[in-house]
Amino acid sequence: MAPGNAGISGQSSPFIGPNGAPIPGVAKGSIVLSPDTIDVFRRMEAARERRNDRKAERRAGGEKGVSDDEPDELAPFLMVVPSGEKSGRGKTGDTAVHQEHVSSLPYSSNTLLFEDSVAEKNSFKAHDDSIPAAVFSLAKNGISPPLTLFLPGSLERIRAGSVKTVKHGTGETTKVTVVDVSEFPDEETLDQASFQTCYNTFLTFLQGASGPRVYGGFTEHYNRMLNDPGLPIWFVAYQQFDKKIRAQFFTKPYIIDVRDPEYRDALQAAKSSFLMASGDQGEDSDPFGVVRSGTERQERRKPYERDEGPHWVLCFRCGRMGHNAVRCSEANPSKHGRNFVIPQAARASSAFTITGRSACASIVVLVTPPATTTLSTYAPFAAIPFTVRSTAFAIKLRCRRPPLQLIPRLLSVLAFPVLLS
Repeated sequence: MAPGNAGISGQSSPFIGPNGAPIPGVAKGSIVLSPDTIDVFRRMEAARERRNDRKAERRAGGEKGVSDDEPDELAPFLMVVPSGEKSGRGKTGDTAVHQEHVSSLPYSSNTLLFEDSVAEKNSFKAHDDSIPAAVFSLAKNGISPPLTLFLPGSLERIRAGSVKTVKHGTGETTKVTVVDVSEFPDEETLDQASFQTCYNTFLTFLQGASGPRVYGGFTEHYNRMLNDPGLPIWFVAYQQFDKKIRAQFFTKPYIIDVRDPEYRDALQAAKSSFLMASGDQGEDSDPFGVVRSGTERQERRKPYERDEGPHWVLCFRCGRMGHNAVRCSEANPSKHGRNFVIPQAARASSAFTITGRSACASIVVLVTPPATTTLSTYAPFAAIPFTVRSTAFAIKLRCRRPPLQLIPRLLSVLAFPVLLS
């Protein structure tokens, strides 16, 4: 017996024989081999078998002096106890650990993991665009697959089986195992480009799982979104509307008709909700949402009527950033020829001066001066046609091609309350 395998006096091992060598069939239960070691042993075993086969051929050909076959010394390390069988029992009554796997010797007909009959039905694909069966299982059980599940990375995870599963079922129905959709990002993280990529894959999935009218309804619904010239502005509204469409479809399938009044009313309601949500975000918020790229969110340039932040406010008097013209005390324009109204706060009644050039806009402004102000106070406005309406002055400012986006800026120049007529 080898010194390293000397047993305890009065006891025996179910894995080690009397001579200290591992007992064939149970060695793997006691000797742990790494995958690399097992691979080396198998290649050595295959090489030994080839050498013995050549020796047998030489003997059959009448050649003399051929050496004996090499003994199989690695079999104890590669053999395991077949499922359902037990190893010998020692004096202590201990039983060897049962192995669930059968022998994995090369080309063993009863242990092949990859049968030719199964593999020959498949082929290698440089780009696998197939929809995994797990996605169809979600739809079959009334679960609306989130669009983020159709991202290329998400589909790769499902194909590789690296996703969690959950039991699904309600009431007395049999519970089934489906993909845990909470493992995937929320649909709101998709930007417009990613949304369209996912939706094209979703339509491919739907084409193989539904009738032509159902598929045609979703295609028409998708084209309806793409053909809207205001899609970049209304994207969030369309996103929420489409999510509602799909959730209701997978609960109770129906055929989408974009000409149905119910469809149009629901779309308009989604747009109205989007506008209301944008208006409730505060004065400095962006009413048109944000441009999103993956998980990153970048704010758009805010419109003029919302430009209250110091970074985007441009003073039309001094030309500096950070404040409005109404808060500017600069008396001289930032550029020669620029025209603006200057409040004279030092005088008892507010007086204003203006250059001879008319403002660049075509609007009617109702100017409400202080109660003590008289018509003569506004004499500098004589160059511009105006009429008196009770205590307010209606001043008409004209320009051939008015840049309407500058109207809010023009009104901010006036240092008194104004109303658009």
